[in-house]
Amino acid sequence: MINTFYSLDTLGAPLAGFLSVVIGFGFGFALERAGFSSSRRLAGVFYFTDMSVVKVMFSALITALLGLSYMIGFGWIQLDQIFLMPSIYGSQIAGGLLFGVGFAMGAWCPGTAVAGLAAGRIDALMFLIGAVGGSILFNEVFPSISSLYMAGNQGVQLAYDMLGVPRNAFIFVFTLAAVAAFWFSEWAEKARTGHSQYLGSPFLKAFSLALAVLAGGLFMLNPAAR
Repeated sequence: MINTFYSLDTLGAPLAGFLSVVIGFGFGFALERAGFSSSRRLAGVFYFTDMSVVKVMFSALITALLGLSYMIGFGWIQLDQIFLMPSIYGSQIAGGLLFGVGFAMGAWCPGTAVAGLAAGRIDALMFLIGAVGGSILFNEVFPSISSLYMAGNQGVQLAYDMLGVPRNAFIFVFTLAAVAAFWFSEWAEKARTGHSQYLGSPFLKAFSLALAVLAGGLFMLNPAAR
């Protein structure tokens, strides 16, 4: 059994802080390698000319989803050892809308903006200045909007429980949706730019099949999982 810093209540320990820094640098390196230190590339998703954002995000989601599912299935970790964000619909919907508008206007999110700043992007610096200013403003007006902060708090809610479907079935369908998103992204790039690196390629076919097999394997690992 793998113990997490969260389950041991040691998130404030020096080792946890050190590993957070290491993981943060690794995350930044991955963003840079994915080309996310360029606002032009990030903005491409809104014009269907560069769907890297969709492909990278779905890759991250599926890696985490399948990886954690297999670790839970093998008994290496328990679900209650992982911090799960509670569903607070009021603040999360409002925050999501603000985030979406900000991303569309600036073509940055906080993480990619830091990567862009490290790469010397002036627009990333301006975006981060705005983000810090917005955080200060939020702190100042918080007493006036505190009711929204916890509006619609439903605690931790899992999608498959809310839908009333087995966990493995939800994971399998979500994986197929991710595969469809990968193919759609390549098709969209081909339609808009006349070029796609992976559409119909042996790699995309093998990758799609591998994801489906891995998702299907969870049924054999733990057939009764909910």
